[in-house]
Order: sequence, then structure tokens, then C-alpha cells
Amino acid sequence: MNKKIKSPENYNLLDPDVIESPYEAYKVYREEAPVYHSKDTGFYVVTKYDDLKRVLTDYDYFSRDIAAYWEKDSKHKKKGYWKHGDSVGRVFREKGWQQIPCFGAEPPYHTKFRKAANPSFTAKRVKNMEPYIVNLINDLIDSFIDDGEVEFVSQFCIPLPMNVIQDRLGFPKKDLPKLKSWSQDTSAGLSQMLSEEEEISVAERLVEFQHYMVKTFEEKRLNPKDDIISDLVNYIDEDGKKLETEELLSIVSDLNIGGNETTTDSLGSGMLMLMQQRDKMDDLISGKAKYKNFVEEIIRLETPVQSLFRRVRKDVLLSGVEIPEGSIIDMRFGSANRDEEQFECPMDMILDRKNPGKHLAYGTSHHHCIGAPLARQEMRLAFQILLERLTNINLAENKNDFLHRSHFALRGLNKLYLTFEKT
Repeated sequence: MNKKIKSPENYNLLDPDVIESPYEAYKVYREEAPVYHSKDTGFYVVTKYDDLKRVLTDYDYFSRDIAAYWEKDSKHKKKGYWKHGDSVGRVFREKGWQQIPCFGAEPPYHTKFRKAANPSFTAKRVKNMEPYIVNLINDLIDSFIDDGEVEFVSQFCIPLPMNVIQDRLGFPKKDLPKLKSWSQDTSAGLSQMLSEEEEISVAERLVEFQHYMVKTFEEKRLNPKDDIISDLVNYIDEDGKKLETEELLSIVSDLNIGGNETTTDSLGSGMLMLMQQRDKMDDLISGKAKYKNFVEEIIRLETPVQSLFRRVRKDVLLSGVEIPEGSIIDMRFGSANRDEEQFECPMDMILDRKNPGKHLAYGTSHHHCIGAPLARQEMRLAFQILLERLTNINLAENKNDFLHRSHFALRGLNKLYLTFEKT
């Protein structure tokens, strides 16, 4: 059998097999065409660390406003976000969808939105949440510790960050299942895997989510509490203006998904890594390795957001490739975080790695993830307490397929079955 020629043409990033295991493809992209014009998506795929960092920070050439790309030409709707854009757009128009990109906006609007949300994620506020998070972790462990086995994703990885972000936002706990469903719907549009019928159904549910949020905003204006939504609905900027409803919808929706999906995926990835590299687990338990370094290696090696987009403002040269104005950049964080020119032994988990937070998993500059400190705290505490309370943790026999969600942008395990004993 002839060996496959190393070429990005052999790896379609929409192929479920490549999505399941993308790292061979990423290596070929980095070596052969670090900026590659994909025939499958029409995007320019960027896979090297330095190039991706420039795209993130060079605002003269690269914009987060990508809507115009799909509006200008119907052929783009067939390949990009909301593939069936006409049908989805009809649903949104008929049901009164309101949307203004906030954290994805450009300055000065982005600056305004970050300023409104920043007080909810200060170092002091995050630190003050530690006792609550510790209690929540212990409660979740208590719910399955007597069973000797657990489906780790659904019983721990999902409820931990979901409870934390909903508590901080100020939504009622009884609505958590609905809020998780809406969070998954929000991310589904990026999957590139939905049929037209599925995309329409998702769009209808997201409009329901907006109606739910508007009702919550009204309640918080009348009866504010110590939560993020109360802070936002009562925020007044230096010009004496409040946030518009459309702006509130976008901010809260972004926080709802960003506050749980990526942390869920990182928790699952981290536990599987420990099962596959038990010496690392021993180092953490003995104190030889630090949990905070382990968290950084999880999100570097199994970056939960594999891809995000940028639009090219004007013709630009990137790694010797001419990219025309209006093109879409597919930023492959999962590849940049394994770039051989940036990380020694990039495929390996090294718990004493120098500058462990150098990765780009949470972005950089003024588009650095606002909730990153909270996510890091949740993961650090989770693994520390799990390894204190559980021993002899193993993969359950004949139950795991180790498959990840089939998603163009997000990476996380579907299920992870474990057995264990009490300490």
C-alpha cells in the first residue's frame, strides 16, 4: 500500500474522522501549509502559533465581525456558520430574534461590554467563590461515591461548571436543565454537522431562550440580587447610558455558553489523560507536580475551543500567503498549542513546563476569555478534591468508546465511565 502523501488536501476538517482525531492533520498543515486555503470550507486555515497570535491581535487587518462574509454571497451560507442561513434567518425574523455581538464586537463597543462585565470576574470575586465551589464539588462526589462507578461527563463534568455559572448569572437552579440545553443549542450552530431541519429547530429554541432572558432582566431590575445579571441590567456607563436589551442578550448568552461548555470538556479530557498517564496522577497526589500546571497542560493539549473565526479587513500577507480582503480565517487553536517551534515536546504532558500558560486556549490581549480565571479555579479544585476522595480510579471495562462530540469548533468527550474506591 502506498503511503499517504503529506498534504493538507488529504485532511478535510469537516470529516468526522479528522474531527475525532485532528492532531495528525494539524501537524501536516503546520509543516506543509501553515496558512492553507481550504477547498472544503472556503476558509484560510491558520495552524501556527505566531500566525494565530497575529490574527488575534492585529486589528488593522483582522476583524471579529464575520457576519458580512455570509451576507454578501449566498454560496458562503452553504459552507459556514448556519449552513442553511436562509431558513434560519426566516425563523429569527418571524420570531423576533435580537442579536448584537458583544464580546465578539470590535472596539469601542467591545471595550464597553467588557467594562460592564469585568466587575463580576475580578480576582477577589473569583477567590471568594472558592468555598462555594468546594462544597459543590463535594456534593457532586457524594452523589456517586457509594456506587463505586460513575459516568464522569454527565455526573460531574457537566453539573459542576453549569451550577457555578448559573449561580453567578443569577438564574434559578430549577431551570438549570433548560439552561444547559440552550447552551448546547448555542454551540450547535458552530458544529457544521446539523441538517436543515436540525438548524431550524435549534433556531426556534434559541429564540425561546431570548424570551426567557428578557423576562429575567425585567425581574432583576425590580429585585436585584448579588449576581451578574443584576449587575448588568443596572450598569450605567460614563455617559450615563444603560445597556440595551440586545446587548444584554448577547452578553448573557455568551457567558452562559462560555461559562460551562469549555470547562466541561476540559474536565473530561483531563481525567482521561490521568487514566492514560498514571505517573502524572501519582505526581499530583504526592505533591511532586502542581495542579495549576496540570490544568494548563489539559487546555493546551486538548484545547476545548479548537477553532474560531476572523474576517480579513484588507489584503494581507500571512506566512507568505496572500489573503484577500473579506476572506475568513479559521484559527486552529488546537494546532497552535502544539506548535513545535513554541513548545518543547509539544505532544507530551509536562507538568513542570516553563511558562505553562503560554498557550492560546483562552485567547490573548483584549479578547482573552473573561471567565478564564474562574474556569482554572474550578478545574484545579475539582482534580485536587477528586484525587483526595477517590482512589484506585480506573476506566470501566467494556463501557468506553472514547469518542468526542462531532463538532467543527469544540472538542470534548461524549462519555467517560470510571470505577473507583473511597479513600
